[in-house]
Amino acid sequence: MNVNNLYPIDSQAAFNQQVTAHDFMVVLFTAKWCAPCQTFAPVFAEVAAQTPHILFATVDMDVATDLAANFQVAQVPALMVVRERVVIDLVNGAMHAHELKHHLHMWQALDMAAINAHFAQRVSAS
Repeated sequence: MNVNNLYPIDSQAAFNQQVTAHDFMVVLFTAKWCAPCQTFAPVFAEVAAQTPHILFATVDMDVATDLAANFQVAQVPALMVVRERVVIDLVNGAMHAHELKHHLHMWQALDMAAINAHFAQRVSAS
C-alpha cells in the first residue's frame, strides 16, 4: 500500500525492485524504538505528499536487516537517496521540512549524466 507516496520496503529484494522501477527514490531508514524517527516520520510523510514525482520509501531496519547491513546503516533516522540506480547521498539524523525540501532541490539538481559518465569511466579503467 502506498499511502501519501510512502512505500514500505522490507528486504533487499524489495529495494532492488523499487530501484529498478523508479529513477528517484528517497529512503528513510527508521526503527520503532527510535524517538527521533517517530518525530521525523510525519515530516517525511508531509514532504512525500508534496512531491509525488519522487518515490519516498520507509525501511524498518529491524525488519529489513539485510538491507540495513548492506548499506551499513548504523544509526537512524537515516535518509538514503538513489537516482538512476546510483546512491547519491546518505544523511543521518532528523530534519525539519524546509531542510528536507532544500536537500531535495540539491539532489534534483545533480547532473546524473556526469555522475554516470564518471562511474562508467572508473569501470572501464578497471
